[in-house]
Amino acid sequence: MAENVDFNKANRILNEAFENDEVLDDSISRKIISILKGNHKTYKYILINGLLAKATNQMINALALQAGAPMQGAFDARSLCHNVLVPFERTHLENALGGSNEPFLNKPARFTHLSNSNAVRKGADKAALNSLISIFSQIDNSLAAQSYLTSALQYIKLQIKENRLLQGINIKYNPTLLETLNFIYKFLEKSFEGETCSIIVGALEKNYHKKFKINFEVFAHKVNQSGASSKEIGDIDIYKEGDFYYSIEIKDKNFTLHDLEHAFDKMKSQGANKGQFIFGPHASFDKDLLKARIDEFERQGFMVMFNDIFSYCRMIIFKTDITEKQEFIDLIFETALEINCKKETTIWIHTVLEELEWKG
Repeated sequence: MAENVDFNKANRILNEAFENDEVLDDSISRKIISILKGNHKTYKYILINGLLAKATNQMINALALQAGAPMQGAFDARSLCHNVLVPFERTHLENALGGSNEPFLNKPARFTHLSNSNAVRKGADKAALNSLISIFSQIDNSLAAQSYLTSALQYIKLQIKENRLLQGINIKYNPTLLETLNFIYKFLEKSFEGETCSIIVGALEKNYHKKFKINFEVFAHKVNQSGASSKEIGDIDIYKEGDFYYSIEIKDKNFTLHDLEHAFDKMKSQGANKGQFIFGPHASFDKDLLKARIDEFERQGFMVMFNDIFSYCRMIIFKTDITEKQEFIDLIFETALEINCKKETTIWIHTVLEELEWKG
């Protein structure tokens, strides 16, 4: 028999957790933060909703997504989320989880319960699913669930404060294409460990791919996370109709033949037949050595685009003809949030806009 969740009690617990200042630092809380830092919005809702359910009713099994799940402690997660968490997010969390009205209608939440066998994209999405299962499997009582819920909300509140720096910016006029290019060149004067390059490429790729009738998704990842220890494929991953298409690796520091090989081998291992490598103004490398290896990749049937970022930016702006300049700046901010950029990088965005007198 399914367990019930008292919505009034859940509301009270959620508000108490939000007002509390408890912050935990252990393996579970670190997994919680990794999910909240990630790009998968549905799993963020499932995480907070599951913690809230367990904190409200100890008999709940937070792995359940539907009342009909084949397990003790199953409950209607969608109803709790829709009636309690969604209104709370809108009122208190500034849509930090994603701003969805019905997050449990998304495919990852339509299973009866969380399981390693659930269909999910490889990489970060699979890692997030595994983390959720691990988190909920280890929290076995309401008191612990409430503590982790409190800690999670404190991290979200910190995210909200940082995100406010990237909101509400209006440019006062539409710059020309060349003025847009000038903004990019100015912005790339500073690297911030490659974050400026990743923000620009991510924003331009999002702008480019949204023009197609085919469903493309562009995911920008935190800088320096696409190496051997990462669950991502490249710095920018492009999906076509839900399937991995290709990636872009970005370097704004000295790099080697190994870096190029690792990037393209990782793309090939995920089924891509092409890949792009963009280097920034602060990068240096052995041109002859890399050219020979790129030629070898192409002899093996893997097409390579190897560009400096200035040529790349000029080409893609020329091809896409950015007409909505406010939308371009919004994509800059969106990508900066997506890669979880440093505060210094955020300040630099504002500085460049002020120096160019673009701010409204």
